[in-house]
Amino acid sequence: MRKSIIALSIAFIFAAAANTSAYEKGAIFYHSSKGDLIYGRTSILELPCSVIKAVFGELKSGHAGLYIGEGKIIHAIRDGVIETTSENFMTKEDLDGGAKFMGAKVPADYSDKAKWPDERKDQMILFAKEQVGKWYDLTFHKQTGAGSGDFTCVGLVEYVYEMVGYDITPLGFYSGGAGGKTYTQTYNCLETGFSDLERVNTFAETMQFSKFSHPLEFFAGLEYEGDKYMFFPYTQYIQATTVPVADDPATPISGGSGSGGGSGCFIATAAYGSVLNPHVGVLRAFRDKYLRVTSGGRAFMRLYAEWSPPVAGFIAESEGLKAVARVLLVPVIAAAYLVSTAGLWQSFVIAGLAFAGFAGAALYFRRRRGSVLQQAGRS
Repeated sequence: MRKSIIALSIAFIFAAAANTSAYEKGAIFYHSSKGDLIYGRTSILELPCSVIKAVFGELKSGHAGLYIGEGKIIHAIRDGVIETTSENFMTKEDLDGGAKFMGAKVPADYSDKAKWPDERKDQMILFAKEQVGKWYDLTFHKQTGAGSGDFTCVGLVEYVYEMVGYDITPLGFYSGGAGGKTYTQTYNCLETGFSDLERVNTFAETMQFSKFSHPLEFFAGLEYEGDKYMFFPYTQYIQATTVPVADDPATPISGGSGSGGGSGCFIATAAYGSVLNPHVGVLRAFRDKYLRVTSGGRAFMRLYAEWSPPVAGFIAESEGLKAVARVLLVPVIAAAYLVSTAGLWQSFVIAGLAFAGFAGAALYFRRRRGSVLQQAGRS
């Protein structure tokens, strides 16, 4: 009887071990957007009337990220390309909005050791790590990192795989017809003068870029032969070049408290070229310590999130504007550093003393100069 129990126990252990899955490094994670929506999954292809709102979560494009092993991911969010723990792939904010994990996928031939030796996978992860700190493509002018290294989430994944010779989604520009979906949207908002404006949006099923039309299409999108295009995560997700893998219960993919990319230091990141720049870090620390915890600070963050991305987009594309922005940011960063290190009230005291010192020095030199001039006049 004991032998039977032991045998059954051993069999159960081996069965459990056989059913236990683990994400391989290189697995691609996908999740939907608010309300479990993702552009392209339904026949209705609607975009928000405001491009700025699209940048801040209303695009309903979903999200993609790359698992690099040991419970970590690399993905492109609005703060830039970051490496973080896997539980931050779907933040609490995502979950509260109704977003859902769609699953993980790997190349169709990923189990073939001859085609995918460990060295090739390691090289891919290395390429992914080299992109950490790059700028998020807020205006969607590059998307896959062409030239400047600006990325969207799906563009980053596509780029990293292409760097090791694997093309997930064939390059192409879909403008309608076979191989995708087409939908006529009627826009009516401030940007259209609150009048109806019809435009055609598409979703590419067999190639990277989908043509879209928008009241503010001059602002966003990859330009190709006079039209604007977008690379959507769901296009990559449905490609036959990748296959689903079983969920790994030991690797959490949601519930993290990390940034989902909202209210980032957009202008500073554009000026310094990386979210990892120490100057940007000073501003982020000030934001997290003081702005996020007060109603006034959160109101400022919402306002900043509305108007700063277009400005940051233009700054990011000009070395001259970057230099000007860095000069203008010096007093802002200095003040943020002082407050973050010394404290708010202590900073006011220090600033007051400094102001009093400068004022006293100016008054002293002014009087001394007047005295010198007066003596010179007498002589």
